[in-house]
Amino acid sequence: MTSPTLESAARRRIWQRKRRRRSYSLRTRVAAAAALGAIIIVAVLSWVTMYAIERNNLTQADQQLRTVSRVVLIEPVLAVTVLGVLGPNNAVALTVRNSDGSMASTSVQLPELPVGQHTVLVGGDTYRVLTTTENQPPGRVVSLGIPTTETEHATAEQRRWVLLAAGAAVAAAAGLGWLFGGRAVRPIENITRQLDRRGPAADPGTPFPVDGSGVREAEKLAGAVGTMLARIDRAQTETAAALETARDFAAVSAHELRTPLTAMRTDLEVLRTLDLDEAQRLEILADLQRGQNRVETTLAALERLAAGDLSNERDHVETDVAELCDAAAHDAMRHFPTLTVRIDTDTELITRGLPTGLRLAIDNALANSARHGGATEALVSAHRAVNGHIVISVDDNGRGLPVDEREAVFARFFRGSRASKGGSGLGLALVAQQAQLHGGRAYFDDGRLGGVRLVLQLPDRGEPRTEPLRVQRD
Repeated sequence: MTSPTLESAARRRIWQRKRRRRSYSLRTRVAAAAALGAIIIVAVLSWVTMYAIERNNLTQADQQLRTVSRVVLIEPVLAVTVLGVLGPNNAVALTVRNSDGSMASTSVQLPELPVGQHTVLVGGDTYRVLTTTENQPPGRVVSLGIPTTETEHATAEQRRWVLLAAGAAVAAAAGLGWLFGGRAVRPIENITRQLDRRGPAADPGTPFPVDGSGVREAEKLAGAVGTMLARIDRAQTETAAALETARDFAAVSAHELRTPLTAMRTDLEVLRTLDLDEAQRLEILADLQRGQNRVETTLAALERLAAGDLSNERDHVETDVAELCDAAAHDAMRHFPTLTVRIDTDTELITRGLPTGLRLAIDNALANSARHGGATEALVSAHRAVNGHIVISVDDNGRGLPVDEREAVFARFFRGSRASKGGSGLGLALVAQQAQLHGGRAYFDDGRLGGVRLVLQLPDRGEPRTEPLRVQRD
């Protein structure tokens, strides 16, 4: 027995095939719409035309009747005699009926009809009849008729011509709709061909061309397609960057963590297999703790690097750089009691940026000065420069940094020759990354306190709300 799920799936596939069979091109739909519109318009015009032709023929017949009646109604009985003498080919029928029942008529006798104009069928022929009592004795009714069979034939012929013209108009409308519809939908076809040529292997940075055909809808469609493709390309780029970051994170983590993990495994083997005295055991445990701290520090730094690589412009918000510097200085003095940090910033230094990233860069710069430079004094400065940049600098009185290492230390896992043991080699790499994320750069220069100066030069992407005012804070 077939399950209901399979039956519904089969019905859905059949419906989809039928739907595909009923699919038509836009050009065909334009031609069909033109033909349908022509049918409606031609049908209305044809009906009006045929009605007008019929009414015109009847009007002409009525005019002829009125013209003949001016003569016949003078003496209708005598007119019957005259018409009888003229014979059956005179094409006029006249019947006179009196109140006493007597009647005079031509060879074609017209039926009794009420007063007025009527169309009747007599002996297989159609007559237009005028029945009147005008200028007649009481009780006399005169019926005067003329044959309209030939007129009806002419009307039928005219109708056929009208119908033929209507059919030709519909066919012409469909043909012209097909012809001009092809020109109308050509911009859409061009967009389709451009999409086909673009293909999956196209360069994500290649912009989609906006159609310049002058067709507003096509240009809007091309613009919408271009926007959609740009979003897809951006999403693909972000996904590729995320994957690359993940690979880099995994590779670097495996490489950098192998050494401390191997040392920790060796220490654990020693603790498990050897009989150590208390001093040796404490030394092994201290080594284990140092390895654990190194692993933890490295993982935390790698996590921050990965988070920075995945940030984008949407994460940038208005940031008070002066406030970040002040908070970083107080935290640094709390974590490094021997370090004194002074602040020299503008009162309000607002820009668009990543608050967490900028704070991380300043924290790492101060930590690098205290931990690896042995500094006891540092100066954090932040000012809006005249060249449209914001310059953040950290000066210290530490051991400094050799000139030939000032660029290399920004690489990941590079440790300077004067760096203390236990670092991950990622602190300055995080500083450089944040500078790049803000569209700026990081570099070292000679310091004002005897050590070295770390400078972050960032583009100013915010307007100052007040005039900058330099203040000195300790």
